[in-house]
Amino acid sequence: MPARPEPPAPPIGRWGKIWRVAFVLIVGLVAWVSTATSLSSDTMEVRHLWALIGDPVLGVVAGILTVWRRRWPQRIALAVTLIGVVSSSAGGAGILTLASVAARRQWRELAWLAPLNVAGGLAVERIYPSTPENETPWPVMLILLLLIVAVVIAVGYAVGGRRELAWERVESAELDAQRRAAQAAAAERTRIAREMHDVLAHRISLVAMHAGALNYRTDLSPEQMGDALGTIETNAHQALADLREVLGVLREPRSLDTDAAPEPPQPEISALPALIAEAEALGSRVTFSDETTGAVPSGLGRTAYRVVQEALTNARKHAPGAVVRVRLAGSPIAGLQIEVRNPRSLQDLDHALPKSGLGLLGLQERVALAGGRLDHGQTADGGYAVTAWLPWPNAPTDTEATSRRSA
Repeated sequence: MPARPEPPAPPIGRWGKIWRVAFVLIVGLVAWVSTATSLSSDTMEVRHLWALIGDPVLGVVAGILTVWRRRWPQRIALAVTLIGVVSSSAGGAGILTLASVAARRQWRELAWLAPLNVAGGLAVERIYPSTPENETPWPVMLILLLLIVAVVIAVGYAVGGRRELAWERVESAELDAQRRAAQAAAAERTRIAREMHDVLAHRISLVAMHAGALNYRTDLSPEQMGDALGTIETNAHQALADLREVLGVLREPRSLDTDAAPEPPQPEISALPALIAEAEALGSRVTFSDETTGAVPSGLGRTAYRVVQEALTNARKHAPGAVVRVRLAGSPIAGLQIEVRNPRSLQDLDHALPKSGLGLLGLQERVALAGGRLDHGQTADGGYAVTAWLPWPNAPTDTEATSRRSA
């Protein structure tokens, strides 16, 4: 079973660095002063000289080494511990590096590093013999060192546990966001598939009805027969366009609820004035311009309606009171261009609805399945814009219609 990756250590802020440096300096200074003042008067001159010069120099070196404790925790901890054998002022650095290893919960390293710290503390006592009145019995010193090491490891373990918990929460939040995005995409696919089912059934039934009439009615005039053929041709082409959307929905296997009741027919582009009137009734200010040429096909109109609907909802949630400009433009050759813009809201947004992003995510899925593209984001003036381009299903050419009739 592969080992679980170690959670990355969070960055240390300015004050975090300051208090760590202060801790190393204060503990090292206290240990050095305590050692220097407790030296016996008959201590050799060399030891006095070492205590006054060599000890603090090595303490500074140990403090500098702690800068790299996160990159090489075991190596730095070992180096600082070995320095602590001959330098009492390295005590602060030793505590910090030991806690850093404990925070990573590396018990194999702690198994030898903890006893080494205890042994180093006892060795310092042998290098600097104290006066009889200041001398601490070695059993007491051993117990004291064991307690210090145990407390340092416990604190480091607690810090590591909190860090691991925070990392697990971040991972859980990311997985939850991915699941929600997948659920939103699946729900949108399912809804589109159900909607297309009703539309396809309607159009195929029209084709079957007119084809049956041509088969049994021999008394139709050429004009009536041409109208029936035109109806069959139009509905067949539109059914193919709608079927293309269904195939896009079902490209990936999804479990559809076949027992659910079919949804009512979805609004098309002709329902946009009613949608805008509804938005204005809810307090929005909307300007609408329709520059399209030609009859908009039903499938294209449904997608365009959903784009405008979601954009208006988004503007109403996040820019209340702002004027929303809705513009449609396009033709069978150029496709349909949809643009919904709003400036930055002048109202207080402290109580605005929370952003989920699922509405635009589902909308992007719908537009992609229709063969178009959707862009949304902030504008240069701080407002927001939702723009979409949708392909216009091509109407059959005169040549195609003539060839089908002759066939």
